[in-house]
Amino acid sequence: MKIQLSKGLAVLGAVVALAVAAAAPANAQPVSVQAIPTVFDLNGTYNVGGTARPVISNVNDILTINMSAFGRPAASGVVINSDTIVVTFPDDATYGAKLLWPGTIQWSNGSFWAKLVPVAVPGVVGLDKTTARQRLVAAGFAVSSLPGTRDLTCERINRVYSQSPAAGTLALPGSLVSIRYYQPPLAGCDILD
Repeated sequence: MKIQLSKGLAVLGAVVALAVAAAAPANAQPVSVQAIPTVFDLNGTYNVGGTARPVISNVNDILTINMSAFGRPAASGVVINSDTIVVTFPDDATYGAKLLWPGTIQWSNGSFWAKLVPVAVPGVVGLDKTTARQRLVAAGFAVSSLPGTRDLTCERINRVYSQSPAAGTLALPGSLVSIRYYQPPLAGCDILD
């Protein structure tokens, strides 16, 4: 369907170009076609009722939507005007949608997609693993917490010593942040005073 839509759009574009050329006077300057500015930049990742995240790419008003987050084939569409798009989902149907500022797509079937905006990953190195996890979850990230290096001094047990991605990195909410924390030595921490 993507190939058929692309071919159809190419043919439509060629027909429009020929019609414009035929209607223009012989001494007319060539007309350049400008991309339609939309209410917001469509390119990006969207939240659809939780964890599903389709990704839209807009190149010269031709849309490609990666639907692999749903286990579905890619969809294709076009920008109609500044606040309207039409998209064909090959395993479903063709839907129109309104673009609502600041980043919401309202589909003709009643569903909504909200564009995800990257946020800075909080710095959690030096915090205890529980506080680090709470801070990352509060910022909207998923957390993978792994024991790592053994602290032979027993002064930093359960303290985070590394995180990935690093503090300040822009990432989409829901992305995974991995932290590693110090664990006790194998012999334990029975230190005599």
